[in-house]
Amino acid sequence: MHRAARRYLLIYGSMLLSIAAEAQPTYTPEQLLQTVWQAYQTLEYDRADSLARHALADYTRFTPDQLVALHTVLALVAMSRNEPTEARRHFEAALSLNPELQLDPVLASPKVRDFFEQIRQEMQRLSPRTTAETTIRYVLRPDPRPHAALRSLLLPGWGQRYKGQHRKGWILTGSWSLLLGGSLATHLQYKRAYDRYRRETDPTRIEARYRTANRWFKARNGLLIGLTAVWAYSYLDALLQPVATEAPIVRPYVVATTPGLKLQWRF
Repeated sequence: MHRAARRYLLIYGSMLLSIAAEAQPTYTPEQLLQTVWQAYQTLEYDRADSLARHALADYTRFTPDQLVALHTVLALVAMSRNEPTEARRHFEAALSLNPELQLDPVLASPKVRDFFEQIRQEMQRLSPRTTAETTIRYVLRPDPRPHAALRSLLLPGWGQRYKGQHRKGWILTGSWSLLLGGSLATHLQYKRAYDRYRRETDPTRIEARYRTANRWFKARNGLLIGLTAVWAYSYLDALLQPVATEAPIVRPYVVATTPGLKLQWRF
């Protein structure tokens, strides 16, 4: 059991290190956009896609024009992968933010530009402008729960902090860490007590040695049950519990323009 516990800790530690090594670096919005476009232009489509999606998960950091660029590069990556449905979704998001958007001929092939113009025409037919040129625009907000659940699967409480529930996340991480430490400590005590019980030759003390080992055995198992319960709760809470402060998956961004005047509202 002792070897199994050490093996578990080694595997768990290596998983955490690999996750930390793959974590996205911190960029300013401008640096991130530059990095995304560089990755796309050098045909690093997976990296461009990952960085852009990571940015959209925290879209409030970006201006509308920057969001247009992020949706555009995601659409171009999707077209390079022959995923027109996904490309359409991002082209529509970009056009909803900037109906006058034009694709760079250097970055987009004629086929892609034709597809883009077809989407623009469809959107114009479905949503004609009013006389006041008022446009309702949307920014997509991905559901954070799948990514949060993966994090809580590796470290209880991590997913809650990812969703912005920092107090709950630290409570879960602290509780799980204490239970983990207690489980390891009681396991070591149980091993020592059990070894003393097996080595005892005095008949008058064998029963006492057994009772001591049995108490540590029950204490260890109780802590392990608590450890598993906290881990399961953290995972299920991260996966199923909606984020109350970010309930809308789609948030409207309204722009109304008249000659010489431009008003903006966020909801």
